[in-house]
Amino acid sequence: MTGNFRRRLITGVAVLASLATTLMLTGPAFAEGKTLTVRFYDDPAGFDPANIFRIENENIAFNIFSGLTTYDGETGAIIPDLATSWQTADNKTWTFQLREGVIFQKGYGEFTAADVIYSFNRIMDPATASPYAAELAGIVSMEAPDPYTIIIELDAPNGNFLHTVANYHQGQIVSQKAIEDAGDQVRWQPVGTGPYYLESIDVSSQIVLKRFEDYYMGPAPIETIVFNIIKDEATATIALRNGEVDLVMRANREENLETLAAEGFTMNTVTDYAVVLAVLNPEFEPFSNPLVRRAMAHAVDYVSITQAISPSLTQPHYSMLLPWMDVYTDDIPKYEYDPELARSLLTEAGYPDGFTFKNLGTSAQGVTELQQFQIDFLSQAGINMEMELVDTPTFNQRRNAGDFDLASRLLPAVNPDMILFSYLHPDNMVPNGLNGARYDNPEVTELLEAARAEPDKDKAFEMYKQVQQIVATELPYLPTYSNNVFWPGKPEVTGVNINYLAQVNFYDVDIEE
Repeated sequence: MTGNFRRRLITGVAVLASLATTLMLTGPAFAEGKTLTVRFYDDPAGFDPANIFRIENENIAFNIFSGLTTYDGETGAIIPDLATSWQTADNKTWTFQLREGVIFQKGYGEFTAADVIYSFNRIMDPATASPYAAELAGIVSMEAPDPYTIIIELDAPNGNFLHTVANYHQGQIVSQKAIEDAGDQVRWQPVGTGPYYLESIDVSSQIVLKRFEDYYMGPAPIETIVFNIIKDEATATIALRNGEVDLVMRANREENLETLAAEGFTMNTVTDYAVVLAVLNPEFEPFSNPLVRRAMAHAVDYVSITQAISPSLTQPHYSMLLPWMDVYTDDIPKYEYDPELARSLLTEAGYPDGFTFKNLGTSAQGVTELQQFQIDFLSQAGINMEMELVDTPTFNQRRNAGDFDLASRLLPAVNPDMILFSYLHPDNMVPNGLNGARYDNPEVTELLEAARAEPDKDKAFEMYKQVQQIVATELPYLPTYSNNVFWPGKPEVTGVNINYLAQVNFYDVDIEE
């Protein structure tokens, strides 16, 4: 087949495809593609990988963008994405072979190594002010000997680098021209190479994704995904029961889960996917004292709270890491409920009459039942917790800047090293990263860096174990409970595999006829 003939054939096919699409949309003889309607539970905050926050937004971005690697929806294993393969002899120099023929959405052309270099440089650029900049700070150089090969040199060995470049936050690859065209609207105009593209958004009511027909793995089974913003949990449950939505993103009320399970809805779930931490700002004077932090830990009975409110959704937890992670250790201090000890520690710290602090939260979520319990338990130890509720964008901005007394944070991650570095390394201190406790312990920093570079897994484990023990003693963050995630859906909605980032790859989802 000659080149000219092949180009004419492709052009002809494209014209026919365009005509078929037009007829499908306008003519009664063509059936419409499948549409999935999903409950979205909060105000969207944008989908720019450089500064994206919150799980609901990340679920959108996960399906729009791609990384060099990604995560298997069922096992969580690292698998190829935009990179077909990779090689490293020392965990310091990484060579990635890129997938050829991958196309950006909305006419932004073919993906090449230049897009990887631009994407990572954009994250690292101080002008971008990305909270994920420190994740890529170890990059010394990037070069592309050809459009489908990229060589990345690190300043030290990093056996976890495949997680760093995965389809999550800083690993998501963007188009330079798309970023420049979007200007200050970049968070609302995402362009990636994933299975779906953003067709429209009304920040008060609805987000619509459309199937990207040129996705490198082929078109997804579902043509349109409509995310209806339904903040109230009871309303979302009614919507599912009435058939107004097909799938509920994050159901988190025990009574609603029981109702839906009894009625035969599929209870798509993942267990122990992330730990909720209370982030204590040491610039608020009482929280700079480790005795006060220990008093806080002893003052609240999370065993009773989780059992009373949500035994299916939560369980008390004492570590920053989770039991399924390969470097997790149970050999750490645990702070059982002991109000007398809490009061004694406060007196020893110089606060015999207690103190008052503000807990930063979102007006969309309000004061939760769990927080009401926290207020009650803390008051019995002489600590007065006041809720400071702001809109979600303000909450994200202030939490990222470290502008709070106490705020909660949940960081899903398959890679435990990401959690420890994000929260504990001084390079990640707010506003440059997620270290909202402004933690800076040189011994912990040295252990983290050595463990990341250590090729011997047993030796690395011992270092990570020491880190967990030190941090559990000093308590810059208070682990409160770990979460389970439920996405109830109609039985005919299949392939809803929630990974340990609480994300669903909608490319795997289908609606059985």
